[in-house]
Amino acid sequence: MENDNQKPNRFAMLPAFVLDSIYEDYSLDAITKIRKEYLDGDLKKNEALKDMIAHSILKDIKIEQLVETSRENLGLSEEQSKEVALIILQEIFFPIDSFFPGIKDEILKLGGEVPKERPRKLSEQLLRREEEMDKMREEEERKEAERMADTIISKPIEELLKDFPVVGSQQIGSQESIIVKTKPLPMKPLIKFWVEDYKEKMGYYNHTNLERVQYVYHDKNTKNMNEEERRQLGLILKSIDEKIPLPYSTKTRKIDFSRME
Repeated sequence: MENDNQKPNRFAMLPAFVLDSIYEDYSLDAITKIRKEYLDGDLKKNEALKDMIAHSILKDIKIEQLVETSRENLGLSEEQSKEVALIILQEIFFPIDSFFPGIKDEILKLGGEVPKERPRKLSEQLLRREEEMDKMREEEERKEAERMADTIISKPIEELLKDFPVVGSQQIGSQESIIVKTKPLPMKPLIKFWVEDYKEKMGYYNHTNLERVQYVYHDKNTKNMNEEERRQLGLILKSIDEKIPLPYSTKTRKIDFSRME
């Protein structure tokens, strides 16, 4: 099994409907149920559960191995392991059953009932089509940007994220991933996830320069960043707190930090 830092790259290659399902309410509710009813607040077991689900989605762990994996990694009895495996199969994986061949047989083998309908209807063909259209639009926008002169639009980060959502996908930092409290899996170090992590950890209010420095230099997500990466992150956080404008390039479709001292 690969290093966990490699997982975000592999997740990015999964079909859109699979990625969407990870953050659906039914998936998060099922994980919460397992944690409350079987793991007794054990942080190590919580991490093991998250890792087990992630590697099952990546097909490193087969759905037929969920009982054994639950017993070994979560320290559960045979009966508890079957119950946990059924929750994962019925409530997390069954809504994307086309991605897990044989899932109905495995549910029946464990003594469970195959859900009559998905917790939420997902049109996989529509999602794939939307993904294709998004890529086509991005390509058209890229070509249009190449034809037009570079225009710099200066706005605070939260206005840029609203007006130009692509800004949220700009990467800050060379590390493979960051841990965001509200996400069940490691995420790429993208602006939208930095903003979310900062607000979750530091609070949804304006912070002082000292508080920003504490986050930029001492948070576990920033420990491997170089000075330029810390500078860029610090500017984004300052833009959140003090509404300072950041220069967005319509040609590169990114914030151009070289234009800021």
